[in-house]
Amino acid sequence: MTSNYKVAKDDWQYLLPFIACSMFFVATDLFRLIDKSRFSYWSGGLLEQPYRIITTHFIHGDANHLLANTFGIVVARYCLKGLKLKSNYFFLVLIGLLMPLQTIIFWFIDIFVFKNSMSLAVGFSGILYGVNAFILLASLYGKQHFIGLTIDLRKDKETLQIMKILTGLGIAWSLLPNISLVGHLAGFIAGALLFLL
Repeated sequence: MTSNYKVAKDDWQYLLPFIACSMFFVATDLFRLIDKSRFSYWSGGLLEQPYRIITTHFIHGDANHLLANTFGIVVARYCLKGLKLKSNYFFLVLIGLLMPLQTIIFWFIDIFVFKNSMSLAVGFSGILYGVNAFILLASLYGKQHFIGLTIDLRKDKETLQIMKILTGLGIAWSLLPNISLVGHLAGFIAGALLFLL
């Protein structure tokens, strides 16, 4: 009995964020070596503690939160393969740019729109919403290059349908208690802005 699944040479770029999130989870939830509140997104303390721009994305509320975001990384990989991604490190470049951009948009909305300096959030899902926005637009329009990388993403109706459904379900899920709708929307906006580069 053989499996049709093959590990690709670029799969490491999806594995690294998973490993980082998992290591933070072990440190915060299993061994309690790290206090989540000191590394999570906090709108009132972001300018004084800018490391939170990055660290917040690797902290998760619980194991279910981590598993949901892990599933999001798997879906992103599947969809990018469906669009015939040609780069071996595009996913890492994209999330590396999404982290600060999503957090800054999130902070701007919190401070200047809602005047909320006590907003707290954790998790990789805002980044995944940004990746979803990028994939959604790429499946609709295609995308040959991204900040100097040849990515050669092709239009694809099947991927477009998957992303429409996932985005709709994700926004509905974001309306549940203890879920950051603003964080998810900030990620989606960041992903769309990066696509337009």
